[in-house]
Amino acid sequence: MTSWTRPPASASQEQAVQPGAGQDEGVTRMASQFRRLAAALMSSSALVLTGAALAQEAPSSDAPVYLEADHLEDIAGGGYLATGNVRVRQEGRTLMADELEYHPERDRVIARGHVVITGQTPYPQYADEVELDSALASGVALGFASMLEGNGRVAAAAAIRDADASLTLRQAYYTACELCEDGEGEPTWRLRAREVRQDAEEQMIYYRDARFEFMGVPVLYTPVFSHADPSSERRSGFLFPKVGVSSRLGFVYQQPYLWSISPSQDLVIAPRYMGNVNPLLYGEYRKRFWSGFVDFEGSITNEAEIDSDGERFGDEEWRWHIFGGGRFRITEDWRWGFGIQRIHDSDDDLYLRRYDFSETLKDYGQPIEALSRQLVSQLYVENRTENRYASIIAAGYQSVRTNVNDDTLPVIAPQVSVQQVFTAPPGWGRVNLDADATALTRNDGVDYTRGSVALDWRTRWIGPAGIVVEPFALGRVDYYDLQDIPVTGTTTTSESLSRELGLVGTEISWPFFRGGETVDLIVEPVISFIAATDDPEGSRLINEDSLTLDLDESLLFQPVRASGYDLWEEGQRANYGVRATAFFGDSGYARGFVGRSERLDGNAVFSPTSGLFESSSDYVVSGEIDWGAFDVELTTRLDTDDFDINTLQLTASYTTERFGVSVGYLDSSDEAALSTRGPQRELRTDLSWQLNTEWSLISRATLDLDAETTRRSETGFLYRDECTQFEILYQREDIGIVDLGPSESIQFRITLFTLGSLDPDS
Repeated sequence: MTSWTRPPASASQEQAVQPGAGQDEGVTRMASQFRRLAAALMSSSALVLTGAALAQEAPSSDAPVYLEADHLEDIAGGGYLATGNVRVRQEGRTLMADELEYHPERDRVIARGHVVITGQTPYPQYADEVELDSALASGVALGFASMLEGNGRVAAAAAIRDADASLTLRQAYYTACELCEDGEGEPTWRLRAREVRQDAEEQMIYYRDARFEFMGVPVLYTPVFSHADPSSERRSGFLFPKVGVSSRLGFVYQQPYLWSISPSQDLVIAPRYMGNVNPLLYGEYRKRFWSGFVDFEGSITNEAEIDSDGERFGDEEWRWHIFGGGRFRITEDWRWGFGIQRIHDSDDDLYLRRYDFSETLKDYGQPIEALSRQLVSQLYVENRTENRYASIIAAGYQSVRTNVNDDTLPVIAPQVSVQQVFTAPPGWGRVNLDADATALTRNDGVDYTRGSVALDWRTRWIGPAGIVVEPFALGRVDYYDLQDIPVTGTTTTSESLSRELGLVGTEISWPFFRGGETVDLIVEPVISFIAATDDPEGSRLINEDSLTLDLDESLLFQPVRASGYDLWEEGQRANYGVRATAFFGDSGYARGFVGRSERLDGNAVFSPTSGLFESSSDYVVSGEIDWGAFDVELTTRLDTDDFDINTLQLTASYTTERFGVSVGYLDSSDEAALSTRGPQRELRTDLSWQLNTEWSLISRATLDLDAETTRRSETGFLYRDECTQFEILYQREDIGIVDLGPSESIQFRITLFTLGSLDPDS
């Protein structure tokens, strides 16, 4: 084997192999010329596609180039030929070929036969033959193929690099699917084109006679189209469309267009065609700033109201919605932000559901989370440090329930809150300061202003035999100013009052551990005692911030169980329960809890549905089992007198490699709730069954057992391989709103890995 090495310009410990002193000048000149062509070829991988390759810098001219071959000889007409296991290496880049030609008089370099280039890009590049000038101004690769990012694969009969660094592929295709080693069979999908041109100056890719093949069958064709080079910055252009069919809207086609306004902002404009109703225009706007971001979405249409079959009723009018938010950094610890959720008219409370828009705002870090079927717009400033949180919030509400008058909903103007944690002396825990002021105004109803300041202390001591004692205390002062309190008819009054509240108590637990050969067991009895001051002003207050409570394990031992400030549990109470946890097998786990609360003195302040209305609370029972493929979670409240189930949440699942089923059951048919909302029993099922390596059956359903109807069902098939995911689903929805009615639809969700997805719900 002949080996030549070009030495680096500076001294190096590695000695370059040089021709012997006795060799003639022709051999020396040949070695010099081969070093030149080898250096050229080591930069030539920029020829073979991909923005990453085009962006690579050429190897340093000072770096040594190593050329190895079985034979090295002159060829007729001038030039040189290296044959047999040709390998050229420079700075981690390697070119391998069966033979290498250099024609100085024609300024051409040719690598031929099983050409492989590695090290220039993250993936090897292959060609049958590579030919280019030694200055790399232009060249051709025949039988070209390469791996790309995201498991992509590209191949072409020829790859041509022009003098302006643009690249043209002839008879090319792209896929992310694995190809059969024997060359037989077709990939799941493949994008073919007679010609693909990558324009380096415009940073665009242009296609001619392009077609999309599925299982080897052409399904889409376009004579020309173009898109931005993946290596370029964001460019404007069309995105994947969204397609669906429903009984309410008919055939739906939405075509998004992305307008890249600048590197920091873009706008998506998406007209939507619907077979049963007038078109709709949807849009999204995003912008990044040095200190934060804004993000908006909205829609507008001119249409009457529609029922589940797409039948119009009422007058045509402009209907719209706008959702959005933003968040900005003021200093290291201070932020401000906003969230907006509005529809054109609160009387048209079904607009979002009719056109399949979500009623939930994205998470922009906003402090107030809207309740179900409620929209909230808010503006806030907040401060976060290791020991402090402070915020100022202003907010307004809009309901999308048919039986709610928006004039009765409050406007928060504002809410100011400060929470500060102080560390007590060693062994004495911590002290929390909590200050809060809230003002609520309404067009129709009571105007409410409250200010509160509280201090609470808690510590933890571990005594002999592992007994854990956690004493605590709390003191609070509240001031209220209430306006427009209804008296009789249209007569209203106002009232101001203050109150001083406090409590002391302790929680004691004693965990026991027992290790075994197969099971490790922890049993922990817990008991707490609390004594709280009376609340003589409680009957004069209007409850604004503690409207709901559902007793569970996490609330049972809390000193203050109300979610806000308006309700106060007075008198003495005792809470007790026992926790047990078992660990078994390699990863088996089981946990259980049972407990209750006893009110020894004082009046009930929570609703009959809370579980705390009686002197003896409901029994709180919860548990969890995780045993390999099997998992169960249970939370329930049992009536204190007859052990009837007042609430129950049960989830059970079984999952294997090819089969998965999950069942969830909800029962909140507490007798105390029957007079207010009626019984509520719901069953949820989720089934996935892998029929073979690619196809799966999926089925989901939510059943209202009281109404004896299916609220939502979804059944279909899922196909997934290494490059494709495809779902075809039948959906039916009936949420019990008379004006909306049930709807049925067929949804197609297609994801081509590395290219994008066609998903009506995205």
